[in-house]
Amino acid sequence: MHIKFGLALWLNIIGLIFCFSEEESFFIGTSTSAYQIEGSQPGVSIWDRFTEERNLQPVGNATNHYHLYKEDIKLMSALGFKHYRMSISWTRIMPYRWGEINQEGIQFYHNIFDELLVFNITPFVTIYHWELPDYIQQEIGGWSDPRIVGYYMNYSKVLFNEYGERVKYWITINEPLTTSIQGYGTGTFAPGIRSVSEQYLSGHYQLLAHAHVANYYRLTYGEKGSIGIAINSNWYEPVDIDNERSVSIAKSEVMKNLGWFTDPLFFGRYPKELDGLVPEFTLSERILLENSIDFFGLNHYTSYQVNSQGEITVDHKWVQAQSTWLFDVPFGIYNILAFIKDRYGDIPIYITESGFSMKNDTINDIDRINYLNKYILETLKCIDDKQVNVKGFFVWSFLDNFEWSSGYNETFGIVYVNRTDFQRIPKNSALILRDYMI
Repeated sequence: MHIKFGLALWLNIIGLIFCFSEEESFFIGTSTSAYQIEGSQPGVSIWDRFTEERNLQPVGNATNHYHLYKEDIKLMSALGFKHYRMSISWTRIMPYRWGEINQEGIQFYHNIFDELLVFNITPFVTIYHWELPDYIQQEIGGWSDPRIVGYYMNYSKVLFNEYGERVKYWITINEPLTTSIQGYGTGTFAPGIRSVSEQYLSGHYQLLAHAHVANYYRLTYGEKGSIGIAINSNWYEPVDIDNERSVSIAKSEVMKNLGWFTDPLFFGRYPKELDGLVPEFTLSERILLENSIDFFGLNHYTSYQVNSQGEITVDHKWVQAQSTWLFDVPFGIYNILAFIKDRYGDIPIYITESGFSMKNDTINDIDRINYLNKYILETLKCIDDKQVNVKGFFVWSFLDNFEWSSGYNETFGIVYVNRTDFQRIPKNSALILRDYMI
């Protein structure tokens, strides 16, 4: 396979390999989620209903990972990955009714962990990555009802009981911000609800669900592993760093995104930017929330500019991805990591997702290589400059997969998947990442 790169990119790659070799405690991993890759799923999730009702592209058999997981894990190992972020499907574990366990689903994930062990790959397991069983949504209204906390707690206990001996890293919830805003606020993601009040309620109960499960895990399994959460946020850069109003508005945007879910985890309260929008925590809830993570998971993809009028814009020089919302802005990951260190202290951090979709994606995915190269370099630079405690960087995603409301029309994978026969072909980005890790 012929790979064609310019001199500037090769110099960056050489620099990254050097930095990576010096930073022994830092690793590069890869990531997926159950609903986006597995296929062959029993039951009905909120995404099955949502795509059907909106006449969107359905998940179908996804990437057929359910049948090809051994092939995928073997390929993951061949590409040099020793850390893999994945999720467990609630709908596979309890597909038809609450509390009724699907033993085939339970065994499937045992098989996954067995195979990962064969190849010495460490799993980081997300308990909830958006695929709520639809019967829970229909019965209680999903994440906007306080009863969801108990449902989630009991589901989590099943997972800890089954897999707690082998899984050492747990992530409670993936991107509560996205679920709240797009799932319950704008209605552009499942379950498709449009309500300002439910937007903030769903965030509130996701935080409480995390806190209850994290505290239970620490009390019951604390010596056997670690637990955290994956918070997503863009970075917001003031257009004019000398304009006090522009700087203030930019920080406010960061707080309304990152701070919405992170302040409660450290301080037991919401940031002032959300005053009047969110419910109050009780004293006992504050105690549960404060310091309820062993590590901080950060999903970060892109950045925006903010001017003194509060307008959110982008720089015309930034390279745009296939996704309309995604731009290649490497300084953003440096700035958001430094912000987390300054505001929340020396918490271990994992970049649990970062990646780039490409227009006219091919095996020679040069824009993705450029993006990943620069974002990883900026992460390492921040570790060095600011002593930010970043432990690892999980590239989204291992496979071209189902991208939610975009279906199969956006590709983030470092491995190409043929939609007809499910053949896997590593892209050049995967081969470059492999070279980093040799």
